[in-house]
Amino acid sequence: MLRGAISAVLSSDEARAREIAERLGKRARGEEGVYYRKVGELVRSVLVPGNGSFLDLARAVSISSSFYLYMPQFTWAEGELALLVEAAGIQGVVMAEDRRAFSKYFGELAMSKYLSDFRELDVEVPDVGIVYVDRAFNVRGVGLVALGYAMTQIAVHDELVAFPGGKRVEVKSIQVLDEDQDAVGPGARVGLALKGASLEEIREAQALLKPGVKTARELKYVKFKWSEEPRDVHVFIRGVKAMGRAEGDTIKLNGEIPAAPGRALVVNVNARPKKPRVVGYAEL
Repeated sequence: MLRGAISAVLSSDEARAREIAERLGKRARGEEGVYYRKVGELVRSVLVPGNGSFLDLARAVSISSSFYLYMPQFTWAEGELALLVEAAGIQGVVMAEDRRAFSKYFGELAMSKYLSDFRELDVEVPDVGIVYVDRAFNVRGVGLVALGYAMTQIAVHDELVAFPGGKRVEVKSIQVLDEDQDAVGPGARVGLALKGASLEEIREAQALLKPGVKTARELKYVKFKWSEEPRDVHVFIRGVKAMGRAEGDTIKLNGEIPAAPGRALVVNVNARPKKPRVVGYAEL
Protein backbone atom coordinates (compact mmCIF):
# COMPACT_ATOMS: atom_id res chain seq x y z
CA MET A 1 0.00 0.00 0.00
CA LEU A 2 1.33 3.42 -0.92
CA ARG A 3 2.03 5.79 1.97
CA GLY A 4 3.74 9.16 2.10
CA ALA A 5 6.12 11.65 3.63
CA ILE A 6 5.62 15.41 3.25
CA SER A 7 8.41 17.98 3.60
CA ALA A 8 8.33 21.77 3.50
CA VAL A 9 11.42 23.57 2.14
CA LEU A 10 11.87 27.03 3.66
CA SER A 11 14.40 29.81 3.10
CA SER A 12 14.59 33.57 2.64
CA ASP A 13 16.46 32.63 -0.57
CA GLU A 14 13.61 31.22 -2.67
CA ALA A 15 15.91 30.18 -5.55
CA ARG A 16 17.97 28.05 -3.16
CA ALA A 17 14.79 26.53 -1.71
CA ARG A 18 13.77 25.42 -5.20
CA GLU A 19 17.26 23.95 -5.77
CA ILE A 20 16.91 21.88 -2.60
CA ALA A 21 13.45 20.69 -3.68
CA GLU A 22 14.83 19.63 -7.06
CA ARG A 23 17.33 17.39 -5.26
CA LEU A 24 14.44 15.71 -3.49
CA GLY A 25 11.91 15.26 -6.28
CA LYS A 26 10.60 16.21 -9.69
CA ARG A 27 8.41 19.27 -10.13
CA ALA A 28 4.74 18.36 -10.42
CA ARG A 29 2.85 19.26 -13.58
CA GLY A 30 0.27 21.94 -12.97
CA GLU A 31 1.14 22.43 -9.30
CA GLU A 32 3.26 25.44 -8.37
CA GLY A 33 5.90 24.78 -5.75
CA VAL A 34 5.24 21.03 -5.43
CA TYR A 35 7.71 18.20 -6.15
CA TYR A 36 7.27 14.42 -5.99
CA ARG A 37 9.36 11.29 -5.93
CA LYS A 38 8.25 7.70 -5.50
CA VAL A 39 10.64 5.65 -3.36
CA GLY A 40 9.36 2.08 -3.36
CA GLU A 41 5.94 2.17 -1.69
CA LEU A 42 6.58 5.65 -0.28
CA VAL A 43 5.54 8.82 -2.13
CA ARG A 44 7.65 11.82 -1.16
CA SER A 45 5.89 15.18 -1.48
CA VAL A 46 8.01 18.34 -1.26
CA LEU A 47 6.33 21.72 -0.75
CA VAL A 48 8.06 25.03 -1.53
CA PRO A 49 5.54 27.65 -0.40
CA GLY A 50 7.72 30.70 -1.08
CA ASN A 51 7.65 33.82 1.07
CA GLY A 52 4.80 35.78 -0.52
CA SER A 53 2.11 34.79 2.01
CA PHE A 54 2.89 34.00 5.62
CA LEU A 55 -0.38 32.08 5.93
CA ASP A 56 0.69 29.87 3.00
CA LEU A 57 3.99 29.23 4.78
CA ALA A 58 2.18 28.25 7.97
CA ARG A 59 -0.24 25.98 6.13
CA ALA A 60 2.59 24.16 4.31
CA VAL A 61 4.48 23.55 7.56
CA SER A 62 1.30 22.36 9.30
CA ILE A 63 0.77 19.75 6.57
CA SER A 64 4.36 18.53 6.66
CA SER A 65 5.94 15.69 8.61
CA SER A 66 9.46 17.15 8.22
CA PHE A 67 11.21 20.30 7.02
CA TYR A 68 14.32 21.61 5.28
CA LEU A 69 15.46 25.08 6.36
CA TYR A 70 18.32 26.80 4.54
CA MET A 71 19.77 29.87 6.27
CA PRO A 72 22.05 31.99 4.05
CA GLN A 73 22.17 34.76 6.69
CA PHE A 74 20.64 35.63 10.05
CA THR A 75 18.01 38.31 9.77
CA TRP A 76 14.53 38.79 11.20
CA ALA A 77 13.18 36.69 8.28
CA GLU A 78 15.37 33.71 9.23
CA GLY A 79 14.30 34.06 12.84
CA GLU A 80 10.66 33.88 11.89
CA LEU A 81 11.17 30.75 9.79
CA ALA A 82 13.07 29.17 12.68
CA LEU A 83 10.16 29.88 15.03
CA LEU A 84 7.71 28.42 12.52
CA VAL A 85 9.43 25.03 12.47
CA GLU A 86 10.04 25.25 16.23
CA ALA A 87 6.29 25.65 16.74
CA ALA A 88 5.55 22.69 14.46
CA GLY A 89 7.76 20.37 16.53
CA ILE A 90 8.62 18.18 13.54
CA GLN A 91 11.95 16.67 12.47
CA GLY A 92 14.07 18.48 9.91
CA VAL A 93 17.35 19.42 8.30
CA VAL A 94 18.79 22.87 9.04
CA MET A 95 21.53 24.09 6.72
CA ALA A 96 23.39 27.26 7.77
CA GLU A 97 26.20 29.04 5.95
CA ASP A 98 27.70 30.09 9.29
CA ARG A 99 27.23 27.38 11.90
CA ARG A 100 28.85 29.35 14.71
CA ALA A 101 26.50 32.29 14.17
CA PHE A 102 23.55 29.89 13.92
CA SER A 103 24.39 28.38 17.31
CA LYS A 104 24.72 31.87 18.80
CA TYR A 105 21.30 33.03 17.63
CA PHE A 106 19.26 29.82 17.63
CA GLY A 107 21.06 27.47 20.02
CA GLU A 108 18.29 27.60 22.63
CA LEU A 109 15.64 26.38 20.17
CA ALA A 110 14.89 22.66 19.95
CA MET A 111 15.15 22.87 16.13
CA SER A 112 18.88 23.66 16.48
CA LYS A 113 19.60 19.95 17.03
CA TYR A 114 18.82 19.38 13.34
CA LEU A 115 21.77 21.48 12.11
CA SER A 116 23.64 19.41 9.51
CA ASP A 117 24.68 19.16 5.90
CA PHE A 118 22.02 18.36 3.32
CA ARG A 119 20.58 14.87 3.63
CA GLU A 120 17.38 13.22 2.52
CA LEU A 121 14.84 12.83 5.30
CA ASP A 122 11.54 11.02 4.90
CA VAL A 123 9.28 11.03 7.96
CA GLU A 124 6.05 9.17 7.41
CA VAL A 125 2.81 11.02 8.16
CA PRO A 126 0.90 9.66 11.19
CA ASP A 127 -2.69 8.52 10.88
CA VAL A 128 -4.85 11.29 12.38
CA GLY A 129 -8.16 10.62 10.61
CA ILE A 130 -8.01 13.57 8.19
CA VAL A 131 -7.77 14.10 4.44
CA TYR A 132 -6.66 17.70 3.90
CA VAL A 133 -8.41 19.13 0.80
CA ASP A 134 -6.94 21.96 -1.25
CA ARG A 135 -9.16 21.70 -4.34
CA ALA A 136 -12.49 20.23 -5.40
CA PHE A 137 -14.00 20.22 -8.89
CA ASN A 138 -16.14 18.23 -11.31
CA VAL A 139 -14.57 15.98 -13.95
CA ARG A 140 -16.57 14.90 -16.98
CA GLY A 141 -17.33 11.19 -16.81
CA VAL A 142 -16.05 10.96 -13.22
CA GLY A 143 -18.03 13.47 -11.20
CA LEU A 144 -16.90 15.20 -8.04
CA VAL A 145 -13.15 15.01 -7.33
CA ALA A 146 -11.24 16.29 -4.28
CA LEU A 147 -7.47 16.77 -4.29
CA GLY A 148 -5.38 16.83 -1.16
CA TYR A 149 -3.19 14.88 1.23
CA ALA A 150 -4.39 11.76 3.01
CA MET A 151 -3.43 11.93 6.68
CA THR A 152 -5.18 8.67 7.35
CA GLN A 153 -5.56 5.30 5.67
CA ILE A 154 -8.42 5.36 3.18
CA ALA A 155 -9.90 2.81 0.83
CA VAL A 156 -12.48 2.71 -1.92
CA HIS A 157 -16.02 2.71 -0.46
CA ASP A 158 -14.90 4.41 2.78
CA GLU A 159 -17.28 7.02 4.16
CA LEU A 160 -15.87 10.46 4.99
CA VAL A 161 -17.39 13.62 6.43
CA ALA A 162 -16.79 17.04 4.86
CA PHE A 163 -15.40 19.64 7.26
CA PRO A 164 -16.93 22.08 7.74
CA GLY A 165 -20.46 21.27 6.67
CA GLY A 166 -20.84 17.68 7.82
CA LYS A 167 -21.88 16.27 4.44
CA ARG A 168 -21.17 12.54 4.25
CA VAL A 169 -19.54 11.23 1.08
CA GLU A 170 -18.33 7.88 -0.19
CA VAL A 171 -14.93 7.34 -1.82
CA LYS A 172 -15.67 6.04 -5.31
CA SER A 173 -12.06 5.79 -6.51
CA ILE A 174 -8.54 6.85 -5.49
CA GLN A 175 -5.65 8.04 -7.64
CA VAL A 176 -2.04 8.69 -6.63
CA LEU A 177 0.31 10.10 -9.29
CA ASP A 178 -2.35 9.32 -11.93
CA GLU A 179 -2.52 5.64 -10.96
CA ASP A 180 -5.64 3.98 -9.53
CA GLN A 181 -5.35 2.56 -6.00
CA ASP A 182 -7.72 0.43 -3.94
CA ALA A 183 -6.35 1.94 -0.71
CA VAL A 184 -3.59 4.30 0.44
CA GLY A 185 -1.85 5.03 3.71
CA PRO A 186 -1.24 8.38 5.39
CA GLY A 187 0.90 10.96 3.59
CA ALA A 188 -0.02 10.28 -0.01
CA ARG A 189 -1.14 13.06 -2.35
CA VAL A 190 -4.54 11.81 -3.49
CA GLY A 191 -7.28 12.51 -5.97
CA LEU A 192 -10.55 11.15 -4.60
CA ALA A 193 -13.63 10.66 -6.75
CA LEU A 194 -16.57 11.11 -4.41
CA LYS A 195 -20.25 10.30 -4.51
CA GLY A 196 -23.10 11.40 -2.33
CA ALA A 197 -22.51 15.16 -2.63
CA SER A 198 -22.40 17.94 -5.19
CA LEU A 199 -19.52 20.37 -5.70
CA GLU A 200 -21.62 23.12 -4.13
CA GLU A 201 -22.05 21.02 -0.97
CA ILE A 202 -18.31 20.59 -0.35
CA ARG A 203 -16.86 23.62 -2.16
CA GLU A 204 -15.88 25.23 1.16
CA ALA A 205 -14.59 22.01 2.75
CA GLN A 206 -11.03 22.20 4.08
CA ALA A 207 -10.88 18.51 4.89
CA LEU A 208 -12.63 15.18 4.80
CA LEU A 209 -12.73 13.47 8.19
CA LYS A 210 -13.07 9.86 9.22
CA PRO A 211 -16.35 9.39 11.11
CA GLY A 212 -15.71 9.88 14.80
CA VAL A 213 -12.94 12.48 14.52
CA LYS A 214 -13.68 15.05 17.20
CA THR A 215 -13.59 18.82 16.82
CA ALA A 216 -12.65 21.64 19.20
CA ARG A 217 -13.76 25.23 19.74
CA GLU A 218 -11.24 26.15 22.43
CA LEU A 219 -7.50 25.46 22.70
CA LYS A 220 -4.86 25.89 25.38
CA TYR A 221 -1.67 27.18 23.80
CA VAL A 222 1.98 27.94 24.56
CA LYS A 223 3.21 31.42 23.66
CA PHE A 224 6.86 31.93 22.69
CA LYS A 225 8.65 34.46 24.88
CA TRP A 226 9.75 36.39 21.79
CA SER A 227 6.15 37.00 20.67
CA GLU A 228 3.90 39.80 21.82
CA GLU A 229 0.54 39.12 23.44
CA PRO A 230 -1.81 38.49 20.52
CA ARG A 231 -5.47 39.22 20.12
CA ASP A 232 -6.84 37.82 16.86
CA VAL A 233 -4.95 34.77 15.62
CA HIS A 234 -4.99 32.09 12.93
CA VAL A 235 -4.65 28.46 13.98
CA PHE A 236 -3.48 25.70 11.59
CA ILE A 237 -3.77 21.97 12.23
CA ARG A 238 -2.91 19.53 9.41
CA GLY A 239 -3.60 22.24 6.84
CA VAL A 240 -6.99 23.21 8.26
CA LYS A 241 -7.26 26.87 9.26
CA ALA A 242 -9.47 28.59 11.83
CA MET A 243 -9.52 32.07 13.33
CA GLY A 244 -9.91 32.87 16.98
CA ARG A 245 -9.19 35.25 19.82
CA ALA A 246 -6.45 34.72 22.39
CA GLU A 247 -7.38 35.27 26.04
CA GLY A 248 -4.54 34.44 28.40
CA ASP A 249 -3.34 30.93 27.57
CA THR A 250 -6.59 30.05 25.77
CA ILE A 251 -7.74 30.56 22.19
CA LYS A 252 -11.47 30.73 21.63
CA LEU A 253 -12.14 29.86 18.00
CA ASN A 254 -14.75 31.52 15.81
CA GLY A 255 -15.77 28.06 14.65
CA GLU A 256 -14.45 24.53 15.06
CA ILE A 257 -11.22 22.80 14.11
CA PRO A 258 -10.48 19.06 13.90
CA ALA A 259 -8.95 17.88 17.18
CA ALA A 260 -6.34 15.80 15.35
CA PRO A 261 -3.35 14.62 17.42
CA GLY A 262 -0.30 16.84 17.01
CA ARG A 263 0.60 20.50 17.20
CA ALA A 264 -1.50 23.35 15.92
CA LEU A 265 0.43 26.43 14.78
CA VAL A 266 -0.71 29.76 16.19
CA VAL A 267 0.15 32.85 14.11
CA ASN A 268 -0.64 36.55 14.29
CA VAL A 269 -0.44 38.24 10.90
CA ASN A 270 -1.12 41.60 12.55
CA ALA A 271 2.00 41.52 14.74
CA ARG A 272 3.87 44.80 14.97
CA PRO A 273 6.82 45.31 12.58
CA LYS A 274 9.85 43.20 13.52
CA LYS A 275 7.80 41.19 15.99
CA PRO A 276 7.42 37.51 15.03
CA ARG A 277 4.14 36.51 13.49
CA VAL A 278 4.62 33.05 14.99
CA VAL A 279 2.90 33.23 18.37
CA GLY A 280 3.38 29.63 19.51
CA TYR A 281 1.55 26.33 19.37
CA ALA A 282 -1.26 24.26 20.87
CA GLU A 283 -0.91 20.55 21.64
CA LEU A 284 -3.92 18.50 20.53
